[in-house]
Amino acid sequence: MRLANKVALITGAGSGIGRESALLFAQEGAAVVVVDRNDEGGGETVARIEAAGGQATYVHADVAQSADCAHMVQVAEATYGKLNILFNNAGIMRHDDDDAVNTEEEVWDITMAVNLKGVYLGCKFGIPALRRAGG
Repeated sequence: MRLANKVALITGAGSGIGRESALLFAQEGAAVVVVDRNDEGGGETVARIEAAGGQATYVHADVAQSADCAHMVQVAEATYGKLNILFNNAGIMRHDDDDAVNTEEEVWDITMAVNLKGVYLGCKFGIPALRRAGG
């Protein structure tokens, strides 16, 4: 188990690449903090990890919100005592975001808030926790 005794926080883990990564990290021994704004999807990911004998906790968070990103890291440290792995996976692409000419500015702003600002905020709050855990 390559990730035994490690704690991984994965955003966007309620479906897709995030869910599959969470399942793989848990299979490799990590305790996983499943972060998503889709409670049903996040809960399903946790249930699948636990059914396979792993450890997981769900945190509802919008990665475009500073307070939510601070909270997800706080939950990781409070629940498992540390954070070793941060996977800023959350991302969106709406069906009406198909080209620059026709994309509404509001759609662009939402996409950038999740896909760009979300990574920044994850790092802003996650990196200090990674350092506290020894790197």
